[in-house]
Order: sequence, then structure tokens, then C-alpha cells
Amino acid sequence: MTPFLDPEKVRFNEKLDHLQARRPFTYNLVTGALVGLVLLLFGVHWAAVVAWVVCWAAFRWFLWRPGRLLQRQYEVRQVRVAEQKAAKRRQG
Repeated sequence: MTPFLDPEKVRFNEKLDHLQARRPFTYNLVTGALVGLVLLLFGVHWAAVVAWVVCWAAFRWFLWRPGRLLQRQYEVRQVRVAEQKAAKRRQG
């Protein structure tokens, strides 16, 4: 960890985590579409790309439901980040 970072500042990856936690289907639909654009560049048929994007978003949305894997990982990460920020505040 870099010591000169402000412990109160929310990092970019944390902002993405919060966004995904608020709107998991929309967030994963957009990320799936970005990957889908890359797949289109490699010549994958557009219908397969559309199916993949929708399946990706739906599966990830399912895993974000309360008590499921991604939701639990997010909650654990939130606790860890809060502890790290508290430790940085105590140190400096």
C-alpha cells in the first residue's frame, strides 16, 4: 500500500463495487456488452454475442442476490476496507 494515499478517499475499484452492488443487472449488462464488442471484433456471430451478454448479466445478477456468493464477498470486502482505513487513520 502506498502511504501517501488519503485513507478517506474512495478508490476507483471500490466505486465500481458500490455501483455493481446497487445495480447488478445493469452493471453486468454494460460490462458484458463491452466484452461483447471485443467478441464482435474477433468475428463471433452477433446473435451469439447478444445471447452471451444477456446470460452474463442474468447469471451475475443471480449471484448478487442477498446471501449469494458475490453479495457475501462484497460485504466481506467492505469490512476489510473499513478496517484498513481505520488502521491508516490511527497510524497517521
